[in-house]
Parts: sequence; structure tokens; C-alpha cells
Amino acid sequence: MFPQSTVLDPLFWMLLGAIQVLLFAGVNQWAKEHQLGMNWWKWALAGGWWFSFVLTIAGAFTLLGENEGNAGWYFLGFAGTLLVIAGAGLLKVLLVLRDKSQQLA
Repeated sequence: MFPQSTVLDPLFWMLLGAIQVLLFAGVNQWAKEHQLGMNWWKWALAGGWWFSFVLTIAGAFTLLGENEGNAGWYFLGFAGTLLVIAGAGLLKVLLVLRDKSQQLA
């Protein structure tokens, strides 16, 4: 990541990990504020989507770093587009399930 540096690499990865923790805490608070009623399977779907999204970005930029530019951009464009559409669908499902659970109460 940072050539000839023994300090910047670990600091970068620690900062990236701290941002992930803040993101997860923020998503939890956001779900509570919007009364989504998250249970284990909803969190599993959301976590699986997030893992797939991060893995797609990492894979695409790894291909770009390995001088496989076309493959990296195609992978990011194809898989990334599918994941954005799947994320919108997942959000729609969570919002629809929230409305049904509020009507029953």
C-alpha cells in the first residue's frame, strides 16, 4: 500500500477497521430509528450483501492492481451493478416487512 513505510500500512488498516465499526454502529442505530424490526435473518441478509459488496470492490481493484484493467472494470461494472440492484431490493423488502409488522401491532 505504502512502499518503504513500516508505520503507514498498519495505520491505514486500523483506520479502515475503525470506519467499519462506526459504519456497523450507525446502521444499527439507523435501523432502530426507522423501526425496521431487525432480527437475525434480516441482519444475515444485510451482512451478506455488505460482505459481497466489499468483496466485489476488493476483487475489482485487485484486478486493476494486477494490470488486468479491463477485467477489473468489467467485474466492478457487472457485479457492482447487480449488487446495487440487489441492495435496493433488500431495502425495499425490509421497508415492506416493517410496514406489515407495524400494521399488526
